[in-house]
Amino acid sequence: MWRAFSRTFGVLRASTRRLVRDEAGSIGLLVAAIPVVAGVVAVGAETGSFYRLKRQMQNAADDAALSGSIDRINGLSTSTIANDALYEARRNGFANGASNVTVTVNSPPTSGNFINANGAVEVIIQKSSQSFVFGTVLNAFLGKASSTFTVTARSVAAQAASTSSTQTATSTNKGCLVALTPLAEQGVYFSSFNNFTSDCALVSNGVATGRESNASIYMTSFNSGSFQQIWTRGSFTAESYGSLTPLPSNAQTMQTGTVVDPYASLATPSPGTCTYTNFSYPSGTSVTLTPGTYCGGLSIRGGVNNVYFSPGTYYVANGDLYITSVNNVSCPTCVDGQTGVTFVLTQTTGNYSNIGGVYISSENNVTLSAPPQSSGQPFPGVLFYQDRNAPIGTMTSTSKIFTVTSLNNAKLSGAVYFPNNRIDISSLNNAGNSTNGCTVWVGRYLKFTSYNNNYVAGCGTFSTKWATMQTTATTTIAGKAKICE
Repeated sequence: MWRAFSRTFGVLRASTRRLVRDEAGSIGLLVAAIPVVAGVVAVGAETGSFYRLKRQMQNAADDAALSGSIDRINGLSTSTIANDALYEARRNGFANGASNVTVTVNSPPTSGNFINANGAVEVIIQKSSQSFVFGTVLNAFLGKASSTFTVTARSVAAQAASTSSTQTATSTNKGCLVALTPLAEQGVYFSSFNNFTSDCALVSNGVATGRESNASIYMTSFNSGSFQQIWTRGSFTAESYGSLTPLPSNAQTMQTGTVVDPYASLATPSPGTCTYTNFSYPSGTSVTLTPGTYCGGLSIRGGVNNVYFSPGTYYVANGDLYITSVNNVSCPTCVDGQTGVTFVLTQTTGNYSNIGGVYISSENNVTLSAPPQSSGQPFPGVLFYQDRNAPIGTMTSTSKIFTVTSLNNAKLSGAVYFPNNRIDISSLNNAGNSTNGCTVWVGRYLKFTSYNNNYVAGCGTFSTKWATMQTTATTTIAGKAKICE
């Protein structure tokens, strides 16, 4: 029994010794692992602090570079750019020369993709730092001296590209008396009318800036005048009058916009072969004319009581259209809004100098209307059209012009379009009214004396277009400062 007890006790003692030896080894391993664990903790802590510092420095560099770039955009001096950038860095916690911080401002940059770019600003922030506590403990345990390292943040800011946008505004004014000349010369002359009324605008595209005959629009010696508006790219003079709407002080003068020619896209005339040559009707009670090409001109001069035109297009080529001393001129079979007549002054020889003008005088009654779009005729809305290839005239030209003199009772419904020459109206009693009237005059120059009214309220019936005025403005938005690097 005693022998068995001794054997059992021996086994227990051996086991106890082994356990003691094992615990001693574990403690030794635990003690040996402490520096490693501490190092890992130190590295984690120091890494987090490093990235936080780096982020703070980068934000400060970005703000400083943006501040400098804004100064650059505003044209400030290099010293101001540097001072403002340093202020932004300091405001973000990184003052130059304090706490081992160095802030460098370069305008333009001295490195990177924007080196020497005049519109860019470079900011470099550097900070020298000691290892943090856990890192120091680890270094000491490992027998190493504490280390020092430098954190650097760099930013470059510059102005982004500018953007431009163009806006075009169209005036609500209806140009019915329009001079197209783009030059610094008189475009419109109005005088000697008693009481002129209209529902549309008097317009000159000319840029003359003088007074009286040297103005773009000159009005003189009249009792009263009323227009929707008076518009010009140049100056406007009115003198010797009773009343005027608008007054010169309220007129739209020295405008920067342009007159939109309502018939700029009108087709070039194609007259075809001659239907008549040197047509002249000297006398008789009545004459009825039919559409076609009248080569050498079309002339009806006195001795005729009635001149009747059939609906359609009348090409007057290589000559003038003359109608003088006739009692009645009309298109008796025309129906307003359905059919009408157009007179086209053109040529068939290839020589544009052969293009003629229109001369109508001493008539008692003239009633003519333009064809509408629905008629299928080639020049809807247009009553008289001079080929735009005609030689350019002047305000004082006497040939190739459109002139009407001494018409007692006239109703001209449609557009008179002479883009290269003067429209000259003298003593015209226009029978159009504020309800159904439609007369649009578009010429290079306008000269009107003794003219009583002009309306466009009825132009929808004849598909006649008035001129508009457009103002174009370009807005440029400077690019904002942005981070480039």
